[in-house]
Amino acid sequence: MLYLYGLVLPDVDVPDDLAGLGAKDVRVIGLGEVSAVVSDVDTDELVGTPAEIRAHVAVLDAVAADHAVLPMRFGTVVPDETAVERAFPAGRRAAFADELRRLAGLAQLTVRARYVQDTVLAELVAEDVKIARLRETLRHLPPHALRDARIRLGELVVRGFARKRARDIDVVLDELAPFAVEIHENETRQVDEVLELAALVRRAGRTRFEAALEGIAEREHGRITFRLVGPQAPYDFVEDW
Repeated sequence: MLYLYGLVLPDVDVPDDLAGLGAKDVRVIGLGEVSAVVSDVDTDELVGTPAEIRAHVAVLDAVAADHAVLPMRFGTVVPDETAVERAFPAGRRAAFADELRRLAGLAQLTVRARYVQDTVLAELVAEDVKIARLRETLRHLPPHALRDARIRLGELVVRGFARKRARDIDVVLDELAPFAVEIHENETRQVDEVLELAALVRRAGRTRFEAALEGIAEREHGRITFRLVGPQAPYDFVEDW
């Protein structure tokens, strides 16, 4: 059985020491206009563990560090090399090659940012009279009256974080956008999450993007923490297939 990681252009090879799922060697299979990145796999061992998912991502990101790659979903397996050809019909290979050429010289960088909660809460107390008064009121309420007041305070705080998030996102995007070909925002779910964005960046300009982000992080130190992941395969900028 063969495990499929993704597609690359036909002149691309993978590092000799690159290992995939189950520590099996990764190789490419030529398909004319594109090549498939594969490794042998025992299907009875493929169960979707975190380690397997990390191995899948690690292979794609290792290739993406130097080459354009179209990633496939985790868990894509075919019986043999003949089945690899069927998985990528000849009629679609030209479109795959065009997409890979579009991505040539580009890689994804993912930025995640979170608020330092105590710092931002202190800002809200200083800026919002309603929050400050309600916090003070809570100290003097009898136990039976605390629940509703806490709910109201929580609502005010959530709205406060949302206001700050909207402003901070605009600032970060304005400063990073000049150094990216394209930016995709992912939805955040936690109150203290500022943003999660994927940036498609030219490899030659990656240091400029990172320097811009570092400048923002230094300015927001103690208020917002930033995490940069990459270079990665362009997961957020290609069709999911």
